[in-house]
Amino acid sequence: MADKSNAYYRNERRRFALITYLLTAVAMIVALLEWCLFHFVDGINSFFNDYYWIGSIFVTIGLILLVVFIFFEVLRFNKMINWLFALLIFECVVLGMAPLIARQYRYQFLFSFLIWTIVLILFILIGTFLPLDLTLDVVVLFVLAVIAIIGAMYFLMLYIVFNMPYSFIIVRIFIVISIWMFVMYHAQIINGGRFAEMRSKDYFLGALMLFMDFLLMYLFSFQLAPKWSDACDKENSDFLVAFKDTTKTEEIERRQRENDYTEGTARVFEPEKDGTTTPTTTSLY
Repeated sequence: MADKSNAYYRNERRRFALITYLLTAVAMIVALLEWCLFHFVDGINSFFNDYYWIGSIFVTIGLILLVVFIFFEVLRFNKMINWLFALLIFECVVLGMAPLIARQYRYQFLFSFLIWTIVLILFILIGTFLPLDLTLDVVVLFVLAVIAIIGAMYFLMLYIVFNMPYSFIIVRIFIVISIWMFVMYHAQIINGGRFAEMRSKDYFLGALMLFMDFLLMYLFSFQLAPKWSDACDKENSDFLVAFKDTTKTEEIERRQRENDYTEGTARVFEPEKDGTTTPTTTSLY
């Protein structure tokens, strides 16, 4: 009887893990297709470049919905609404990434997506076969995560205040290591057979957790994207950019020149005290 019970448990956990990983794979493929649409369709790309603040609204809504989804179990186990809630969270996060995707170099975001997908799979496998039960020593994980956050914040301030060379790379190392630990932890609670495990019907939450783990790593790729501070950044990171799209860079520089020209033209015609406008002799160039 005990053998039958153990066999049923193992089959149930395998089924749960398989469905969770399949949902994660589907989510990542759909996200990639949507991001390609945002990047390669000129009209959509221009929209998210001009109205980049919309992305922050979507991300905020998505994170709030995720918190509600985690703490209210009735939403996760109601078959009528759990898939809808998970889909809303997923789409809000994907749309929130749109301004960053639209700003990134043409093939850089695809290359980064591939690299971080491989990393995610690698650490899921490590967590699966790791003999150490991370679910039992979860306090150690949180202590290491807090230490990593402290180190990351310190080097982030050095980067912001002094533009210290390579300090942001150290920030990324601290945070990515903490993410890797939680990827292994999530893999263990999904696979089961450890001190703690997810419920065998919580497919959507497990898939969302792994997708968020991937997103946390993927976000660091956009530090190499064209940004407003490039002109004053002493640490030139162009050599780290793979598959750099020069046409996109030229387009961004053209827009910047147009903005500078417009601002310069506005300064040429300065109102006099009597209300009239007379052109000055100041040269734009």
